[in-house]
Order: sequence, then C-alpha cells, then structure tokens
Amino acid sequence: MIVSEQFVQLLVMVLSGIAVGFIIDSVRLIVFSTPKRSSLRRWTMVFELLTWILLGGLTYYLLFWLKDGAWRAYDPLAQIAGIFLYQTFFQTFLRFVARVVVNITWRPLWFIVRIIIAIIRQILNILINIGSFVLRPFVKIYSYLSYTFLKKFRFIKYNKRQQ
Repeated sequence: MIVSEQFVQLLVMVLSGIAVGFIIDSVRLIVFSTPKRSSLRRWTMVFELLTWILLGGLTYYLLFWLKDGAWRAYDPLAQIAGIFLYQTFFQTFLRFVARVVVNITWRPLWFIVRIIIAIIRQILNILINIGSFVLRPFVKIYSYLSYTFLKKFRFIKYNKRQQ
C-alpha cells in the first residue's frame, strides 16, 4: 500500500468522523424538536444508543470496504479527529442546515401525522357513540329483565328457607 492510498483512507476516516458528528447532532435535534410528551422523547437514550450502534456498524463496513477489513491504529483516531473537527469548525453551519431541513420536513410531517391520528380518534369516538346509542335499548331491556328475574329468584329462594 502506497502512502497516497493511506492518506486518502485517512481522509475518508476523518470525513466519516465529521459525518458521525453531524448525524448524532441531527438525531438530537430531531428528538428535541418533538413535543415533550412524545414517545420518541421518552426513549431518547435508546434511540441515540441504536444510532451509535448503527454508525459503528457502518464505520466497520466502511473500513471493510475501503481497506478489505484491515484495521490500523490511526483509524479510530482519525474518526475521533473528524468528530472534533465537526465540533470545532462545522457544527454551527451544519446545525443551521439541519434546523432548516427539520423545519421544512420533520415538523410538517409530524403535524400531518398528529392530524391523521386525531381524525382517526374522532372517527372511532363517533362509531363508539353510535354503537352505544344503538345498543342502549337492549341493555335497558336486559337489565330490567335480569333485575326482575333475579328479584323473583331471590323471593322464591327466601320463601323456601322459611318453610
């Protein structure tokens, strides 16, 4: 392996570190753009842990694809350097880009999902009210008949004891 290939591989690992920093920052931004009572916000730790695991797997795949699975000691250092580069130089600009993307895509999508859920709830509520209105006479008749028969049964049972 020549030096220029190793340099390109080092740059790729630094760029993957920048991408990891951006993805983690974007995941946090998406999670905290949801309402406080949402289930995504309650499971923030699990969601972020799964993101880290997925990024670790993708990094391993990148190493496998780029270097045929050969791992060097400078690879994780290059990726950590990429994360630090992201934090130092690129975070403000890329966070702005991520906020714009979230405000353009995620929030309207979340709003549409909430409207659909509210409409489905209202439809189910209407169907339940119609069903209870239709069944109400039958419930009244059943409760009246069961009460009268139960009262007669108790009366018969009570009279048998006294005899």
